[in-house]
Amino acid sequence: MHNQWSHLSSRNMPFRPHTRLTLITSHNSHQISTRSVWAHSLCQRTQAGHTNRWQLAGALGSDLLGQAQVRRAEEFGDKSANRKIKSADPMTLHWHEDATSCPQSPLPQLIHPLSAGRRTRLCKDVTWSSKPDTPEEQFNILSRRLTQNAKPDAVLECLGVRWELHCSVLSYSDILSKLYTNSKRQRDVQLQERAATSKHSKVNRTQCERGLVSRKWHLSGPLILRLPVKDASINKEALSFALRTLYDPEERPSEWGEAVLSTAALLGMSNLLEKCLKEMLANISSLTVCSFHRVSCKLKETVLQRACERWLELFLVTELSFHIQLRDLPFDLLLKTLLSPRLFTSNEYEVLRAVLCWLYLQLNPLRQTLPAHSTIITFFSKETAVFLEQPQGQKYVAIFQALRIHGITEWQHLQELQNIRVLPESWLLHILSNHYHTVSVCRDHKHNALFNPPVTPDLYRGGDMVLTDFSKQAIRFGMMLDREQVCCTQTISIHGFYFLLQAAKMGESDTYSFSIERLKHWDPAVCQSSVVSRPYSVRSDRSVCYHITVQSFASGEWQEHSSGAVSQEFGLCKRRSRSTPFQIEGLSSPILVTFALAFPF
Repeated sequence: MHNQWSHLSSRNMPFRPHTRLTLITSHNSHQISTRSVWAHSLCQRTQAGHTNRWQLAGALGSDLLGQAQVRRAEEFGDKSANRKIKSADPMTLHWHEDATSCPQSPLPQLIHPLSAGRRTRLCKDVTWSSKPDTPEEQFNILSRRLTQNAKPDAVLECLGVRWELHCSVLSYSDILSKLYTNSKRQRDVQLQERAATSKHSKVNRTQCERGLVSRKWHLSGPLILRLPVKDASINKEALSFALRTLYDPEERPSEWGEAVLSTAALLGMSNLLEKCLKEMLANISSLTVCSFHRVSCKLKETVLQRACERWLELFLVTELSFHIQLRDLPFDLLLKTLLSPRLFTSNEYEVLRAVLCWLYLQLNPLRQTLPAHSTIITFFSKETAVFLEQPQGQKYVAIFQALRIHGITEWQHLQELQNIRVLPESWLLHILSNHYHTVSVCRDHKHNALFNPPVTPDLYRGGDMVLTDFSKQAIRFGMMLDREQVCCTQTISIHGFYFLLQAAKMGESDTYSFSIERLKHWDPAVCQSSVVSRPYSVRSDRSVCYHITVQSFASGEWQEHSSGAVSQEFGLCKRRSRSTPFQIEGLSSPILVTFALAFPF
């Protein structure tokens, strides 16, 4: 055995027997050999990617070059899976996650496709990368897994991405099937023309053989399908999801909405279109109603359009007016909703608040949060000119004309109307004069001649109104019943007359009763502060025209029940103070009840 001595050891160590020296030397050699093997295994590198580069086999967080090579190799495999990697192995290499090859290493291993007999999947999830899969990668992973890496029959070029498709799924899309048929027909015609040209031309044998090889390659290669997209709402995420449903109908998108519906319509996928419409109909809310209505009008989906408009009739005032999505409500749709006789609101003032909030958001499009009502009042109060009389506000006149401002009777609400510089002076004078006459003994005909009032109540005349259209001029009051409520009441005051609106469930059944009862101004149900601050009429009889509308959700849609316009004399005695109960069976919560009242001559 050959032993090497350093100068330090030979100088400081005494002479030892040969056997002793041999044991120590053997022990030192074993340690040196172990360290050498460990260092060699640590520095050992494996091939990574298609660039003939190398990386460490162990998991090193500082190996940034190796990490970059892994990502590049994955992207390369997704973009061109059928191309061969220029490496020592001439066959195509794919990334797979092999848990048995190197359990300590989180880095993916390069495995030959022919040796990967067990089920594997394309590896994208590495420990140091939290980057989610792109839409193209999600589609490639799913399609290759379900087709077992079969060669594509067609390549769809859309949105700057090449989507590899197979004939077995093209039949689920009318547009893709049509594109494939047309492309195949054109290629067959071109090959026939090329074959006829080669047959009649004088070429040598080598050129003929090259032509046959070229023809065989074209027949076996995938067809190129080009689909232009002009709709800005269609993106790669929606297109990737739509194409994935061709392979797996159970796929679900991150969000059912305009992008998915537009993509389904573009590809002619009727099953996906119906499924998307069903999901959208079941998910109409304050967050989605505006976008759903816009895409329904664009694609002429009348069922979805009517459902959105029906939702707005019920929840424009009670829900959408408290969300920032109110700014996305278009002018025409808002006007149509305000003019609808089925619009639900607790009172007329709440409708005015919703319109003022919508107008504020239209004038401040950069605002990202819903403003407080005090902010809106301050914004419109600081203006010196009347908004609706300015060129900018002329187009909003129809919106305020659709409001029933004559139904706003609370003093603080009337004071608010005076403070904001929105309504013209003539409108304000007309409204205030009507309320002034409710507490006057006589009527100033000269002053009132300045206006053309739609409604003119008067305490001297018992609060009579000039009605031309009951459905547009009646004053509305609403209440909502949920599952836990058995009875709901509301006390209202109109031109000195007090009424109790009632909605009650009858026993354990699903039958509800709705009625109106006139109250004396000293009745305990009337708040004493209201009696002090509001006028009251001592007239014994009052002719009232009322209409009760009940709307509830049943069998997957909103159903409407109406009592129709009913005229009745309400007296102060108990026998004549209450209306005939309006009873409805089979109602389920939530229940929206609207009482519309007017005082005819």
